[in-house]
Amino acid sequence: MGWINYVLIAVIAAAAVGGIYSVVKHAKGRGDCCGGGGGIIDTGEKKTLDGPALGKYVLHVEGMHCDNCRRTVERRLDQFEGAVCQVDLKRKTATVTYDRPVDPEQLRLAVTMLDYRVTGIDAEEV
Repeated sequence: MGWINYVLIAVIAAAAVGGIYSVVKHAKGRGDCCGGGGGIIDTGEKKTLDGPALGKYVLHVEGMHCDNCRRTVERRLDQFEGAVCQVDLKRKTATVTYDRPVDPEQLRLAVTMLDYRVTGIDAEEV
C-alpha cells in the first residue's frame, strides 16, 4: 500500500469524525445546529388569521435548537389553512392559533415529518 492510500484513508477518517461530531453537537443543542439557515431570508412578515381566533394548540417539541429550526417549524405549520404558528425555543413549544378547525394530529404529523419529536399537545381556548 502506497503513501497515497494512507493519505486517502486519513482524509476519509477525518471526514467521518467531523460528521459524527456535528451530529452529536446538534443532538445536544450546541452550536450552529442546522447550518444557520444561510439561504433563508426572514422578511419579518408574519401570517395573520382571517377571522377571530377560536383556540390554540401548544405543541411541545423536542429537537429545535436554533433560529433555522424555529423558522422551519413556523413555516410548515403556517401552511395549514386558518392557522398561524409561533415557536418559543426556550420553552420548546410551537403555539398554533386557529380561526377554523385544525386537526392537532395533522399538526403533530407535520412537525414529525420535519424530524422533530412532539411530546405532547395542549388545547387552549382564546
